Amino acid sequence: MIDKFVKAWDANKSQLKAYLSSHKMRDYDQYELLVKALFKEVINPYLAKDNDYTFDLSRMTIIDDGQYQGTYLFIIPKDTYQPCYDDYVMTYSYYGSCSGCDAILAITNYEDNALPDEKQANEFFTLCLHLLQHCIYPYQNN
Repeated sequence: MIDKFVKAWDANKSQLKAYLSSHKMRDYDQYELLVKALFKEVINPYLAKDNDYTFDLSRMTIIDDGQYQGTYLFIIPKDTYQPCYDDYVMTYSYYGSCSGCDAILAITNYEDNALPDEKQANEFFTLCLHLLQHCIYPYQNN
């Protein structure tokens, strides 16, 4: 794990929890949207506070070589002009095509137009924690 990201989690996890609890699940019912929520609510605010480079979510690359199931790789550059190889962070998540093999589908129970109940919000929160735990700088020692 990336030390700064762990500190960001400790500092800003309550903001993420508030976001997940107060927005309809359709706002984060895809892994890409969860990654964006994690970076917008937790990581980028912490880095900005320390005048560090934040990550540019508009330039996030998603690799998905699966079909009905597989792994999403999310590669996000720092918000800098022409990022170098070591300016990227990567995380990943597995996905599936049904609620039996996909965590998001199991959590939403195919009803993403509603606010989450407490259990659903906690499960999305845990998914975000897993995304953070999977974060690495591919070309650096963390």
